[in-house]
Amino acid sequence: MRHTFKIFLAAAVLVVLAVQPVPAQKVYEFKISVDTTMNHPRNQGFLIFIDLVKKRSNGRLVPKLYHSAQLYKDTHVGKALSLGTVEMAAPGIWQLESYDPNASIIALPMFFGQPPEVTEKLVDGAWGETLSKSLGKQMRVKIPGKWYELGYIHVHSASRRVTKLEDFAGMKIRYFGSAVNAERIRGYGGNPVMISWADVPMALVQGTVDGLITTFKSADSAKLDEAGLKYSIRDYEFMGYYVPMVSLKFWNKLPEDLQKIMIDAWVEHAGKQRQMAREMQKEAEGLLVKRGVEIVTPSNETLAEWRKHIMPVQEPFVKKIGMDPGLVKMAKEMLGM
Repeated sequence: MRHTFKIFLAAAVLVVLAVQPVPAQKVYEFKISVDTTMNHPRNQGFLIFIDLVKKRSNGRLVPKLYHSAQLYKDTHVGKALSLGTVEMAAPGIWQLESYDPNASIIALPMFFGQPPEVTEKLVDGAWGETLSKSLGKQMRVKIPGKWYELGYIHVHSASRRVTKLEDFAGMKIRYFGSAVNAERIRGYGGNPVMISWADVPMALVQGTVDGLITTFKSADSAKLDEAGLKYSIRDYEFMGYYVPMVSLKFWNKLPEDLQKIMIDAWVEHAGKQRQMAREMQKEAEGLLVKRGVEIVTPSNETLAEWRKHIMPVQEPFVKKIGMDPGLVKMAKEMLGM
């Protein structure tokens, strides 16, 4: 009888356990902040990433993209990441100089007119790994993998057709972010002017600036030709990149399996984003031409001459903001200097 009772009790326990609800797995919602519009290559890359992490986490990771500075402008998003008030972002390298001056190395004059393969090899190699670790420590963020690509920054003009170095003399050129952009513009004879992107069209109309440095995609998206843009000078000032960052305040809360899902998703799609960015830049260039913008393409020899002319501003600037001589040397060696 006692044996039968034990069997009955054991069976009852099993039944009770079987009908107990399985605890729901915790869901991690997180915000991604960008200040660009949805047709931008950075935003389009994030859409691929979001889809991947949602599917692979079976809904345990729930990212939401806030675009067009709905949360933060890129000038403020670094601080928000450090404080953990936003979980993820990808600020441009030109916004990171205050955290680590070495972020501006790839915008130095020695990169002016250089082919994209050189910069890509640098940021994907030991140089980029070193800088990513430094930024991660300084900003209290996790950098999950390769940087997003924006595209080449060129000079665009409403006032003059630039074919020789002397044409830059006195030209008022709007720049953004890093102080190295202003130094480079001064190096080839222009006058750098810092104004917000939203004010660029009116500045062109009113003659506050004669031109600006930006990508073909940005010039097309803002319809700057309607504000008087007439020429784009394909001078390959530098290759723009966005650095992906996840706030450590959020990252450290994630279980290891979800951290791995985010890293794997980033590794898988980052190359697609870069290809997408290149296609979008090429398409935008064609659209500008169709609307009457003339693309001026200096020869490689001309670009080399311009770079040589600008180079004297580099060393004083490197010392002024305290760039790491070792990282600068590594970049020079990559360029064969």
